Amino acid sequence: MDGKQCASSVLVLANQIKRVFDTTTGCCGTQIRILNFVLVSYPDREIYQKDIEEELNIRSASVSTLLKKMEAQDFIRREKVSHDDRLKRILPTSHTVEMKEQVERHITLLEKRLTAGIGEEELRVFSDVLNKMQENMELTEKGNRCG
Repeated sequence: MDGKQCASSVLVLANQIKRVFDTTTGCCGTQIRILNFVLVSYPDREIYQKDIEEELNIRSASVSTLLKKMEAQDFIRREKVSHDDRLKRILPTSHTVEMKEQVERHITLLEKRLTAGIGEEELRVFSDVLNKMQENMELTEKGNRCG
């Protein structure tokens, strides 16, 4: 498989995952990923937009747009912090906290569907290859050229 076929296959799979997840949850899959990150993290640490950008590898403008929508939908609230007027921490609303188990179920179900019939060793190899591809793309984004 050459690079074009590999990239095309990854993009096709990503689109399939997005469609299934969006249909299953009734929400944008990226919003669910953000909610899950906030729900899992917020009791133990403060979450800011930059944390979401880094954790989910999403550009600042995209995260900003999604957070505005999520705030309008009452999934999150943004709260100013005392030590920096520019920063706003991101908190789940009480409505979202109640959805935590449902969000986790959707993610678990998606993972089960995605990995059905795939052995542990195959998943390990896939994970290793996927990590290497992500590293390659990070190098490319930083301006380095591969082969």
